[in-house]
Amino acid sequence: MWSIGILKRSIINPSSRSIFLTKVSQNEKLVKYPPILDLNPEPTKLRSELQFHEKIRNLHTIEEKTIGINIPRYYGWQSLVIKDKVIPYDFLPFSQTITKTKIKEIDTLPNCLTNEDCKHFIEAIKPQLEDVFVYEYNRNRSIKALENYNDTLETTSDNRLAKSIVDQVNRIFLANLASEYPHLFEAQIDYEPRIEAFWNVHGFSATKDDQEIRKKKNEPEEILKNPVDRWIHYFGQPTIQLRHNLPLEILPKDYALSPNSLSFDSNVHNIKYKEYHIPNYDYDPKIYHKLAYERRHGVSIPGFWPNDDQKFGFLSIHTNEYLENRPPNFGEDEHQEAIHAQAILASFAWLLGQAHYQGFTTCNEITYPFVNQSIITNGKLWSFYVYQLNTVRFFKSQDEINCPIKPFNDCWATRTSELFQNIKDNKVVGWNDNVLKNLLSCYVNTPKNRDHNLCPYLGEEKVVANINDINKRIWLHDRHKLLLSHRPRHHLEPEIYDWERIYKIQFETRPFEARRRFFELGQDPLNERRLNDHLGYYIPRKYRNENLRMRRKRFEDTYYPNI
Repeated sequence: MWSIGILKRSIINPSSRSIFLTKVSQNEKLVKYPPILDLNPEPTKLRSELQFHEKIRNLHTIEEKTIGINIPRYYGWQSLVIKDKVIPYDFLPFSQTITKTKIKEIDTLPNCLTNEDCKHFIEAIKPQLEDVFVYEYNRNRSIKALENYNDTLETTSDNRLAKSIVDQVNRIFLANLASEYPHLFEAQIDYEPRIEAFWNVHGFSATKDDQEIRKKKNEPEEILKNPVDRWIHYFGQPTIQLRHNLPLEILPKDYALSPNSLSFDSNVHNIKYKEYHIPNYDYDPKIYHKLAYERRHGVSIPGFWPNDDQKFGFLSIHTNEYLENRPPNFGEDEHQEAIHAQAILASFAWLLGQAHYQGFTTCNEITYPFVNQSIITNGKLWSFYVYQLNTVRFFKSQDEINCPIKPFNDCWATRTSELFQNIKDNKVVGWNDNVLKNLLSCYVNTPKNRDHNLCPYLGEEKVVANINDINKRIWLHDRHKLLLSHRPRHHLEPEIYDWERIYKIQFETRPFEARRRFFELGQDPLNERRLNDHLGYYIPRKYRNENLRMRRKRFEDTYYPNI
């Protein structure tokens, strides 16, 4: 009654309202109202995507995150497929756009060795390299002569030559440097590993098909031409990759010029940058670059299994034998840009797979940079790259409005240089010591431990092999391997046959026929059916539990993440 009296007096006498508010604030807590949400289609879709990303981040194991990304699509995501050795004309702007990479072209990589150490190692390595080059080139000439004599043999000598030289050069450098640099002795070597990367990029121009899909969803006309997202799936296979249990050191922005962490030779102080800024790419890659769209389950694989201890990339070596066959009218600059495009795609994909094995995905931003080194060569021409992955989240988000400066990835690149000029009389003529110094700097660069949590988004289990429940562990392991195999689904993808498109869609000539097909019922199984939209394996009656309640259970349990 006291509060009611105060309320009445406050209504009669406005001066008593302050007394009423003071009494209420002392006895009761302040009310927190929920935020006011924008119910327009685009903000609503953005909120649902952010909720999906948060669920992916909260999963505890690497395999569960891979399965969780694929939960919304039973038949896989409509992805733009990119392959390692397929580099179309003018591919560098597209490669920079989908990886958000800024390239800085430099003369040579910084070397942490002194001039005396460089000369000492080069003098010891040169005779061994000369024997290797003479032997491999003579063997290649013999194979070519045999191929010309017998036309039934496959002409793969160029590719074989590049791979053989890369293998021998890697063996020589490891044998000569491992005694003084223990990280080379601890490194794991993979030969022709399988590399895959899966990520999403926002900002592509909407095609006519995209606008038609938005019209069918009754979206407003003002957003029909808004930029769309594209899923990218990369497939690659380096010749050799080395990895370590410790990551490489984070590089400063002025990596090639800063003398703080690296010492320089006297002839390297005048390095000049040639930067390739991230362009504004507005073309349809399906039309401009003839890239194919395929239904693919999204997986990121850095060439090894998730439970391997050496999860950080150290050095990867690729061959560019396919780029040598580009038409000469493309020009030298376009050829150099094609090599840059191959390098940044390979480096980004490898680092994205490593980040995925640390608990990060394309749905969640990384909390620290990843660094790797890459080499592209055909045996005689060598190009060196150092790539630092600063961001992997290219989705559209509310941060774009609040943060106009967007993060990007850094790549330091050298132009293609010849290791030697020619081979005459079983001797190498015209050695290029700068290429040998770049090779030394790649192998001598030492990984270092970092003072922060490397996998903040993983639980105690980290991998499904550490889950205590044996049934869940086996089920998740099998499901993860099935996704990585890219095998087709048990039921093939639904399609509209040509006669249906003519007689049922374009011309309604069968009005009395029963409507049973998915397009007649307004269904879209490719984009609406979820990965967990199926029953478990059938349990025969004789294998069911004796408990009456459990005997009614006809199908085994599934352990899909709650996405």
